Amino acid sequence: MSDVPDPTERLNALGGMTQDFEQDNPTPEQAQAQASQAQAATVAEDGARDWGMMMYAIGGLVCMAAPELQPVYSEDRCLTWGRHMHQVSQKYGWDAPSAAPEFGLAAASIGFVVPTYLVLSQKIQEAKAAKKSVLSGLFFWWKNRKGTTKPDKDPVPNGSEP
Repeated sequence: MSDVPDPTERLNALGGMTQDFEQDNPTPEQAQAQASQAQAATVAEDGARDWGMMMYAIGGLVCMAAPELQPVYSEDRCLTWGRHMHQVSQKYGWDAPSAAPEFGLAAASIGFVVPTYLVLSQKIQEAKAAKKSVLSGLFFWWKNRKGTTKPDKDPVPNGSEP
């Protein structure tokens, strides 16, 4: 046996080093392909977010009437739905929701307007009920109290004129 290493082992070691170098330094064609894949993934994720935010906004409106549905319309579930919807929209050539900003603004605004309206109308009803109960009772007592005031006119006996 000799102490000289086998040339095949040396070539295998050199091959491993070049593979690492090639992975770290792709060719221009490989770099372009990787950039295209990354851009396609970004476009797909943006489209999924657009569709998902539309569903999330719809869910926000639904949850005002039925708060128990909040877990159904969670952000994660809506984003998952958005990913699937984006794939379907790509298949059929549909654009991402083009009115997404306006729809989002409308849904967010309704999210403020509806609860505010409901709470304020309830407060007004409560105020009217409290006013009726206290003031009405006081007014009724004042109007119908007996023996504490003089009548405005003397009573006319038997409906005859004086």
